[in-house]
Amino acid sequence: MKVADALCAKCGACTAACPIFQVTGREYHGGRGKLHLLSRLDPRTASATFAEILSRCLLCGACEAVCPRGLRITEEIVTAREQLSRQAGEHAFLRFLTRQALAHPGLLKGLGAILRLAEKLPAESGLRLRLGLPADSPPTAVASTMPATADSTSPLLYFAGCFATHLQPEIATATASLCRKSGQPAPVAASGQGCCGLAAQAAGDLATARKLAQRNIEAFEGLEAPILVSCSSCQSHLASYPRLFADEPRWRERATAFADRLQEFSTFLLAALGARPIAPNRTTPRPVFYHDPCHLRFHLKITTPPRELLGRFPQLNLVELPHGPRCCGHGGLFHLAQPTLSAQIRGRLFAELAATKAEIVTTTCTGCLLQWQQGLTAGEGQCQVTHLALLLDDLLP
Repeated sequence: MKVADALCAKCGACTAACPIFQVTGREYHGGRGKLHLLSRLDPRTASATFAEILSRCLLCGACEAVCPRGLRITEEIVTAREQLSRQAGEHAFLRFLTRQALAHPGLLKGLGAILRLAEKLPAESGLRLRLGLPADSPPTAVASTMPATADSTSPLLYFAGCFATHLQPEIATATASLCRKSGQPAPVAASGQGCCGLAAQAAGDLATARKLAQRNIEAFEGLEAPILVSCSSCQSHLASYPRLFADEPRWRERATAFADRLQEFSTFLLAALGARPIAPNRTTPRPVFYHDPCHLRFHLKITTPPRELLGRFPQLNLVELPHGPRCCGHGGLFHLAQPTLSAQIRGRLFAELAATKAEIVTTTCTGCLLQWQQGLTAGEGQCQVTHLALLLDDLLP
């Protein structure tokens, strides 16, 4: 950590860009402050205060995007979290259970069943708020209509992610439908795939993150087709697998071959549609706001394709925030570790959204979707929130 701090220009650009600093105004919440502390304090003997500071990072990548020296600040923080000898943040046991569920598909499948039952709760139920379910959420489909397994002849593969597999499988169904409508083969899921491992890595549990990555790499090996990914956070983390195995040459090579096959959803669909004209089905276009997931915006630098895709539909009028894109405050399990900060960041986003008069909010990050839905449940705004695949499948004839 001392090397990173020595390379830091101390310019403060990272601090100004940090969503947490924008809420708290505390120097140690920005990248510069954390690097300074890490150069002087050992996470393995961290005090409760220092551990708490390290937990207050979304790992969004905003700091790295503006760093003039290209420092990998988020990787430094993840490494520090791996070394921490104590828990920090709130809901430690709930975060542990969540990571266990993500790492074990059987547990996650059970959680999906529980959430589908929870959607039948009365609108005024406090449990709905805890689960982030909108008061008027429609029943979730019981299962996706997408084929469950692929073989060596499959022309297009699908990494569904935990959310589309277990919690909102209609995203997978809509993705397959859009592929067919745009003249592409319906993607099929490789048997044995599971959680991408982003939550485990964010928590500093790199051993579990590598284990999950190995499982996914093995699941898709032997299947040579491209891999379509409908969750942008999954896409970003899957693409980072080679860095996860930086010290393991054999796995790094396999991870690179895997990452090279990934196809980001909006980029893929935009290319698939080509110049195909899309006729409007209503007289007045509805104002729609596209929320940039931080992992897609900062890590993969993909911001234009989703907007171009939405712009192809005359039924929609794309609107933007007055001061540019903002983080929603979800950040993997950050919303559980730091619920107050997470809600404050989300509140600033909802306040700016009001100025756009958007009727629809759409994104491709399932974590962001949960954060937006929880904001609606908490009464912070009134609009429709939906995954981009669901929105476009409803509009594309």
